[in-house]
Amino acid sequence: MKILFYIILTGILIRGTSSDYPDRQTDFADPVQDFEVNIELEISGFEGRSHRPFVAVWVENEESEPVRTISVWYNSNRWLPDLKRWYAKHFELARKPDFVDAITGATRSAGKYTLKWNLKDDNGTAVAPGKYTVYIEVVREKGTYQLISKEIELNENPKRIILEGGVEVASAAIEYARLNPGNK
Repeated sequence: MKILFYIILTGILIRGTSSDYPDRQTDFADPVQDFEVNIELEISGFEGRSHRPFVAVWVENEESEPVRTISVWYNSNRWLPDLKRWYAKHFELARKPDFVDAITGATRSAGKYTLKWNLKDDNGTAVAPGKYTVYIEVVREKGTYQLISKEIELNENPKRIILEGGVEVASAAIEYARLNPGNK
């Protein structure tokens, strides 16, 4: 009887490996579940009267396909085509009120803003680790235009990338950060 007990116990212990339990946490960071991307941008201010800019912030994969529109700030559908690259990539979706309403907001005045990307695509599915490009496009009615972009690799290494500013975006940064910095 003791032998049978040990055989059964040994069988349970051998089968109980970590690969049998996919929900069990490991010591390795999961770039999709343990991280987020913070996009910081500073909208330039101008002397005198000027229109607030229209802004689009989105992510594309290595094949230059749109993955996620993080935010679009505008005040009229009439001006969406002025966000040239975003509009060209999202032409069909931009015509659907459900999509536009879910990602858009009013224009903003000069100042610093932080947008978060939870590493999910426009359908809410987690993206795979790999290289992605973050785009920030800014245009003013009867004013200037600026498009800046930077590639970022989603892996197990947190990073902060400073982007060169310009006329419309005074400064910008992309931070790939752990959700819980204590977990390594």
